[in-house]
Amino acid sequence: MSAYKTRPRYVMEQISAVKTLPDPERPFAFAELQIDGKILRYCMSTPHSRWRVNTLFLKEPTTIEWLHSFKAGDVFVDIGANVGIYTLYAGVIAGADVYAFEPESQNYAELCRSILLNAAHQKISAFCAAMSDKPLEISNLILSDPMKTGSSFNDFSVPSHEYEAASRFTQGCIALSLDHVVETKAVPMPKHVKIDVDGHENKVVAGMKNVLQSPELRTLLLECDPKTPSCYHIVKHFIKSGWVYNIDQARLSRNGLASKEATVQAIEQSSFAGNIVFARDANDVAFATKTLERFSAADLEAMKVA
Repeated sequence: MSAYKTRPRYVMEQISAVKTLPDPERPFAFAELQIDGKILRYCMSTPHSRWRVNTLFLKEPTTIEWLHSFKAGDVFVDIGANVGIYTLYAGVIAGADVYAFEPESQNYAELCRSILLNAAHQKISAFCAAMSDKPLEISNLILSDPMKTGSSFNDFSVPSHEYEAASRFTQGCIALSLDHVVETKAVPMPKHVKIDVDGHENKVVAGMKNVLQSPELRTLLLECDPKTPSCYHIVKHFIKSGWVYNIDQARLSRNGLASKEATVQAIEQSSFAGNIVFARDANDVAFATKTLERFSAADLEAMKVA
């Protein structure tokens, strides 16, 4: 039984099967999901990668709902794609044109395996690179758990949390700014951006000033962590600059449904932990309120966070 309180959009056991490619050179185990008449495949090379697939509909329920709000052909940039859980979902299920950035070698390899399994290379482009504030920078990726597929909390160039960089394994890495890859036409101007980089959000945002000014950009998902103060400088700047968010999106998480008042207070006091989807137009985040409509009154009561 799941430890998460929010009822998922789909129950994984009801829509998926585990299969293996009959290829001795590529003996990939993968999950095959049937969703809304479409088939989505995720490579599962390690137990942690398998866990990420199994919690697809549980871990970040409003991220899934956000992806379902995309229109076919929308350009989506996934910054901090990890093994591509949301990258693949956006490209295969939502029909978006996806550009994913993941610097860690094992995560990137798993992401590419899943793109291959879905024959989705014309919809999804993956880059083994970090995103930062400079057009191009060559340095190291400081790994939290080396050679573990599906790991996170890796840092480009300098630590974002309290630890000694010399104590960790490093991997050579390049970083690019989103403005640079758009200006050079390596990536089209996005309509949607996800930033999930576990500590360097301020640098990613500093490197996308021109993108943020473009009217083509409709929504931006930012993962917020109270342990990363720079996140809340970004949140406050976005709100001051006229970006809006839907409180129903912020208050619904895997842990249940928090009150509007408590969620607003947490955001204002920089103690909120979770994702916030920002938009220029409130209509672009209306999906969150519609999401609550699919729950029964009993569901909503059971999901309440004390």
